[in-house]
Amino acid sequence: MPDRRKDIYEGAVVVVQKGPYMKTCRVSQGRSFVFGKKGEGQFTLNLDGALGCAFGSSFKMERISNKLFKIIQIKENTNMEDIVKESGEDNRNICDDGRSQKLSPEEISQLKDSGLTGKEVIQTLTENSLTFKSKTKFSQEKYVNKKQRKYDEVITLQRPSLRLLNNMYYTQDPLKIANLRIDMLSQILCYANVQSGGRFAVFESGSQGLVTAGMLHRMGTTGKLVQVYQGYHPQREAVDLMNFTEQELEVLSFINFSKLPDLDLESLKNGKESQTRSAAKTEVIAENREKASEDIKVEAKESNGESEKMCVDEEMKKVPAEAPKEGAGDEDNNKSAFKRPRKFVRTLVEDVEVSSSVLGGQIDGLVVVCRQHPVNITRELLEFLKPGHPFVVFSPYKEPLMDLFMEVKAQGATNLRLSETWLRHYQVLPMRTHPEINMSGGGGYILCGARVMSQ
Repeated sequence: MPDRRKDIYEGAVVVVQKGPYMKTCRVSQGRSFVFGKKGEGQFTLNLDGALGCAFGSSFKMERISNKLFKIIQIKENTNMEDIVKESGEDNRNICDDGRSQKLSPEEISQLKDSGLTGKEVIQTLTENSLTFKSKTKFSQEKYVNKKQRKYDEVITLQRPSLRLLNNMYYTQDPLKIANLRIDMLSQILCYANVQSGGRFAVFESGSQGLVTAGMLHRMGTTGKLVQVYQGYHPQREAVDLMNFTEQELEVLSFINFSKLPDLDLESLKNGKESQTRSAAKTEVIAENREKASEDIKVEAKESNGESEKMCVDEEMKKVPAEAPKEGAGDEDNNKSAFKRPRKFVRTLVEDVEVSSSVLGGQIDGLVVVCRQHPVNITRELLEFLKPGHPFVVFSPYKEPLMDLFMEVKAQGATNLRLSETWLRHYQVLPMRTHPEINMSGGGGYILCGARVMSQ
């Protein structure tokens, strides 16, 4: 029985990493996944060989057919010392004119298709390079590492984490997550004082559920987290990719913005339940009652697991299964024992009841992450925040937060701070530590503060 925290099990989501390329896949027996763009660079990979192996293991891609590969676990990657025999003192006399490699692209492609291993292909390339031996050891290592990513055909299966998911989304398209970098995400969690046992609310749109996943990861199995959303469904793609257990998902509940409860201080003192707010009372709701009723039916059906879709298997294809063993006559015995994890641990009605109870009792922290103008949303949600407790608002643009700054200041907020973080990555290697040449242009803006109430 594999350890679900350390080993890859059936139904687990893994981050497949091949050089800088990353993709999430849900491992399932007898299924394969398509990688790369359409054309010659596209290939299909079967991940059955990863079941039972530890997260972080490296695997060798072995060709089954033209573009179908299986994976075999390897203990050691290509060692540069086996390839580099001698090196030069400096690179001043090396001229990069594109003619240093004797082999043509067609000959290199034939080498790759002839069945040679990645190490043998790299060895052949270095032997046919006119300038490889005269390069310094550092340059040779950089050259070999570059060729390894291209020809070695080694992948690593990582356990999904906030950093990996954030880097994957940011590399694909920063606008897909509203320019939310990992350093800004960590600051949001810090400023909101997200911790185990607390009661928090988050409004998230346009960031693939990364903030909700980060808050849920910090809270563990104790506390309450309410995700407020607009439209038909909450954004929770990152939550589904984090391999949370059902016990951890019980902390999370959902409520539509149109169903927020009324907060009456007198009723709270008397212990009475709060009533549901009328949809006409809010200024930011665009959906009508007919769409809301359809939403209830769709989400209730999804909560029962009848029409649930796996967000990580968009390009998944079936691989021919092995012949059934003798004695396996029933169809149920031929089916996999894997049960798809539930996306929603409660029904829609139960989620609204739990969320209304948490918001009615007031929350310890509020987080708003959205692309749209946050003034109306933040104004409505600040009513549920306890006095003296923090709120954090993230936006990819500065101007909406400047408007919100004046709005919350007039309402009585204190310790307000509008900030932007400047981030630059460093390469840290022996005798070669320096800032990286390329850096991100911006990671968005954060407005944080605390709510206060006048006597």
